Amino acid sequence: MKLVSISLVSWSVGLVPILSKFFIIDGQQLSTTVTTLIMAALLFSLAYAPSLSWLRQRMGGCRPAALFPLSSAVVLNIPVFLIEILAIGRTLAPSEALACMVAFLMMGTVFGLGFIWNYQDAAL
Repeated sequence: MKLVSISLVSWSVGLVPILSKFFIIDGQQLSTTVTTLIMAALLFSLAYAPSLSWLRQRMGGCRPAALFPLSSAVVLNIPVFLIEILAIGRTLAPSEALACMVAFLMMGTVFGLGFIWNYQDAAL
C-alpha cells in the first residue's frame, strides 16, 4: 500500500509540469496527447517499484541513497526521453516534449526519494 501511495504522489508531482504547460502557458484545453501522457505517467510510476526493489535487493540495502532517485529519474526513463526526442516535430511541439520529459524526471525523482524514505531502514 505504501508503494501505491508513493506512486500516486510521484504521479501527482509529475502532472504539474504537463498541466501547467497547457493551462498556464498556452491556455489550451486538454488534448488527446495530454490525456495519453497522463495515463502513461500513471502506468510508468507503477513500474518504478519493481526496478527499485530489485536494485535494493542487489545492493543489499539502500546505500548509496542517491543511486535510487537517480536510477528512477534518469535510467528508467531513458525510453520515455528517447520517444519524446523522436516525437519533436512529428506529433509534439518542442515545449510539449520538454514538459513531458521534465514531468517524468520529477516523477522518477520523487518516487526514488519516497522509496528511500520508506525502505532505508527496512530489513531485506
